[in-house]
Amino acid sequence: MNAVSFLLGAKIKPMRQTGKLSGQEQEVASLQEYYQQHLAPHCRQFENRRVACLKSLRQRIYSSIIIYAILALGVTLLASRQPSDWLFFIYVGLIVPFVFWCARPISRYQSDVKTIIFPKIFRYFGNDFIYSQTHTMSLSTLKRSKLLPSYHDANFDDYVQGTHKGVGIAINELHLTINVKRDKRTEKQTVFNGVMVQLDCHKAFKGHTVVVRSRGSFVNFLSSSFKRLSRVKLEDPKFEKQFDVFSSDQIEARYLLTVTFMERLLALAGCFSGKIQCAFYEDKLLIMLACNKNRFELGSIFKGATFEYEFSQINREMRQLFAMIEVLKLDEYTGL
Repeated sequence: MNAVSFLLGAKIKPMRQTGKLSGQEQEVASLQEYYQQHLAPHCRQFENRRVACLKSLRQRIYSSIIIYAILALGVTLLASRQPSDWLFFIYVGLIVPFVFWCARPISRYQSDVKTIIFPKIFRYFGNDFIYSQTHTMSLSTLKRSKLLPSYHDANFDDYVQGTHKGVGIAINELHLTINVKRDKRTEKQTVFNGVMVQLDCHKAFKGHTVVVRSRGSFVNFLSSSFKRLSRVKLEDPKFEKQFDVFSSDQIEARYLLTVTFMERLLALAGCFSGKIQCAFYEDKLLIMLACNKNRFELGSIFKGATFEYEFSQINREMRQLFAMIEVLKLDEYTGL
C-alpha cells in the first residue's frame, strides 16, 4: 500500500514478520534470536494499533475534506460580497487545524513505539544502553569542540547512551538555527541538522585536533573557530580532498589520523548518508554528522509494524561507531 492507494480506499490489512532482518553474516543469528525474544512479542499489538491508526487517519481525512470544502465555500461567498486581499491566507489557515487533527492518531502511535520499542532495540548493544526523547548532551561541552557553527537556537531530539568495551557513548540529534533578517521580518535558517556522537576516552589528549569538511583550506584557516590551531598536512589525497585538519599538537594529530582511521571516518559518513566532522579534545572524541533526516525515526506507516527495518538500520549504524572505538583503541588505558 502507498499514499495514493490508501486515499483511494484500499483495504488495510495487518502485516506480520517478513524475515528481512539484515546484518553481517556472522551476527544475523544473534539479531534473529534477540528479535524473537524481545521485539516480536510486541509486534502483533503494535500492528493492530497501526491498522487502527490508518483507518482513523483515512476517516479523518475524508471528514476534513468535506468540512473544509463547506467552510471554503462559505468564505468564498462572503468574500464575493466584500473582496479581501487575505482570502488566500484564510484558505491556507483553515487547513492547519485539520492537518493536526488528522495526524494525531499517527503521532501518538509513533510516540508509543519510541517509548516502548526503541529502548529494547538499543539494549541489544548492552544492558546499560538507554534511549530517551528528553535527555540531552551538554551544550557547553559541544561548544568547546570548536565544531559548532555560529547559531542562535539549539534544539535536541532523540538521545542514546551506553558503553562499548568500557568506552562511554552518547548520541544526540541536534538542530542549530540562526536568525536572519529579510526585509522587515526575521527568519530562522538552519546551520546544522544532524547527529552528535560523543565517545569518551580512557586517555586525555594532549592537544586539540579538529577534522572539518573542506571548504578550501584558506577559508577554514581564516575561521575564528580554529584560532591557536595550525594546519596539519596528511599524505592521503582522498582524505585531504574532503577534509581539512587543524591541531594544537602536530605529532598527536598524525598519530590519531592513521590510514585505517581515515578509512573508517569516510565509511561512517557513507553509512549515515551525510557529511562528517570530528574533534579530539579533553578526554573525548566528538563526531558531528550532518544529515537531512532524523536518524531514529520509524519506517513508513504503510509498512507493517515488524520493526525489522529499524532494528537492522540502527544495528548497522552502531556497528560503525563500535568499529571507530576499536580502530582508535579508545578502550586502552595506555597513553599516546
